[in-house]
Amino acid sequence: MSGTSLSSVTNTWPLARGSVPEREAFALAATVLLTLSAGDAVPNTITWWGAAAVWALEGAWGVSVVVRARPPLTRTPRALWLFLAWCLVSVLWSHWRLATLASTVAQVLCALVAFAIASTLTWRRILDAMSLAFRWVLGLSLLFEAVVAVVVRHPIAPIWTDYGDRDVPDAFYFSRAELFTGGRIQGLPGNANLLAMVALLTAIVVAVQLAEGRMRRMRAIGWLVVAVLVTALTRSSTVLVAALVVLVVLALALWMRRVPAERRAPRYGAIALGLVVVVVGTVLAKDTLVAVLGRSSDLTGRGTIWTAVWGLIEQHPVLGFGWIGYWWPDIPLLAQLAPRNGVTYLQAHDAALDVWMQTGIVGLVLFAVYVVTTLSRSWAGATRVGFGPDLAPRPFDAVGLFPLLVVVALLVQAIAESRLLYQGNWVLFALLAIKSRIVLVTEEPPSVGDGPRTPIAKRAFRWAANP
Repeated sequence: MSGTSLSSVTNTWPLARGSVPEREAFALAATVLLTLSAGDAVPNTITWWGAAAVWALEGAWGVSVVVRARPPLTRTPRALWLFLAWCLVSVLWSHWRLATLASTVAQVLCALVAFAIASTLTWRRILDAMSLAFRWVLGLSLLFEAVVAVVVRHPIAPIWTDYGDRDVPDAFYFSRAELFTGGRIQGLPGNANLLAMVALLTAIVVAVQLAEGRMRRMRAIGWLVVAVLVTALTRSSTVLVAALVVLVVLALALWMRRVPAERRAPRYGAIALGLVVVVVGTVLAKDTLVAVLGRSSDLTGRGTIWTAVWGLIEQHPVLGFGWIGYWWPDIPLLAQLAPRNGVTYLQAHDAALDVWMQTGIVGLVLFAVYVVTTLSRSWAGATRVGFGPDLAPRPFDAVGLFPLLVVVALLVQAIAESRLLYQGNWVLFALLAIKSRIVLVTEEPPSVGDGPRTPIAKRAFRWAANP
């Protein structure tokens, strides 16, 4: 670090052995999370070729950070790399070999970017980067929808399309100009469900920042109101369920922290029993719950898609058809699998089914290990009591909760969407998986890169903590 001030570099213990400016690492995290959580906004405005160029530049930036920081791979999740290796091996029997090779390269590049961020930022700075990116997406989404509704006053398509006078499905439009008509807004992601998930993630990270004293009270409350407003305007049943599950998991984590580890067995037994009751009740009351959520018995076409994907799984249950991630529209077998109302769906709308269809039962087991171990470490980070260098228990910090809550939200969404396998959700989940394997929140020593943090009781917030 000769010639570089200590305050200008990250000193995340114990991995970052190189010299990477903290500001650069933070900028990488915020930029990547912003462009990926914005969804189709990038290709819809600069075409898919332009979007590919942007994402490639971000990937190259992430790789350069890894090269300069020189973090070892020893404390990263093996299940992640084994799953990616299996995806690459599937090229041998893939039904779409070129797509498998290209998609696997993209998956690995995204994982390397997540590795770069996890290795060069502390948990609190990752929290700050997520908050900054998600708040920009929400704010720009509302501004975008307002301009379309007030100025344009008619649905707009992606910039590279021209539908003319044709009657096309609503799903083809970037925005349907429904901010003031009672319809579901789509925002920058171009999809109401994806925008709603960004709103939920924003609510999680902003609430944690407020509890941590990393954001002024009125500012935090304002963004929480925006997140609730966007959720209401999107009317996403999937995200409403995810929000409910997140609240339940939050309550359980706080409940578990109230007793020492050696006295938690009865509480874990109660949680297991409650989970069984919920699963059985959900199965028995499926039709009623679907009606309450305002969905058809087919779950808005998902039942048809799941049936079609299951038919493919039965053909190659062990090895699958070959990895592809997001389905390529020029592959007839996938593009014609389950069209609905003129719309071609390019995902299985369930991450587990998608992985099974593409990589077989072997890939599904590897992916399940990756997911379960990440969830387990996130739970440990939220409930385990940390100890300082003097072996004295460390006080509870709200930042320990956010990895668990974000992971739970992404996994609930993965039941109805396959986004966990690509784009923003893939990077975000890999980031949390890798960082939690490097060091749990409760075990990470204070870092120069954390920025100032003041107890809420003093009501004295430092502007430098609010990038």
